[in-house]
Amino acid sequence: MITTYQIFLVIILFLLLLISMKTEATCSSGCNLALASYSIPEGTDLTYISNLFNQQPSEILKHNPNLKNPDVILSQTKINVPFTCECLNGLFLGHTFSYKTKHGDTYTAIVHVDYSNLTTEDWITRVNGYPPTKIPDNVKINVTVNCSCGDRHVSKDYGLFLTYPLRDGDSLRGIAAEYGVPAEVVQRYNPQSDFSAGHGLVFLPAKDEYGKFPPLHLKSGDVHIAAS
Repeated sequence: MITTYQIFLVIILFLLLLISMKTEATCSSGCNLALASYSIPEGTDLTYISNLFNQQPSEILKHNPNLKNPDVILSQTKINVPFTCECLNGLFLGHTFSYKTKHGDTYTAIVHVDYSNLTTEDWITRVNGYPPTKIPDNVKINVTVNCSCGDRHVSKDYGLFLTYPLRDGDSLRGIAAEYGVPAEVVQRYNPQSDFSAGHGLVFLPAKDEYGKFPPLHLKSGDVHIAAS
């Protein structure tokens, strides 16, 4: 007799197959460090963020030297959160975080508030077995964030990348100037992205905890991609 769990696994495998059909290549490995650009929601502190991303506050602070007082962080402040970038199922680069639901949670709130648009409602709905209007309390759901480890065909000068959710008012030149990377380089890493759209993810070369752009570490046969 086929169980609900088996049906769920079949659906997930089918979705992964669809993703693989959309990509031009597959990944073989990830990288130890990627960054996520996180906009602080109102009423959030560093402890909450560290729990969301399973990172020690000290590790987060390493990549945010401008945070003078970690106990007082203004809402909408952008910080960089470190995480590992993995090759998921041999198909795309990302990291799956485990989020424990609370009363009243919706996929919309989890995506847009808790995870600051680092994933999408469509994606989180597809990979979790709970209906959007009936998410149980105190259960763990998967939140997958895409990432990049670089592209040797674009540049070998950049080996650390920031997953950046586009926001209202963003532009290619504005983002490039903010992060100290030539606009044409940013565009080459994101050839199909509309930087003025106000939504979607792009991948930006990022500085490490020492304020330097680390170079790309090449591995034979690696192709680093994100999900389509």
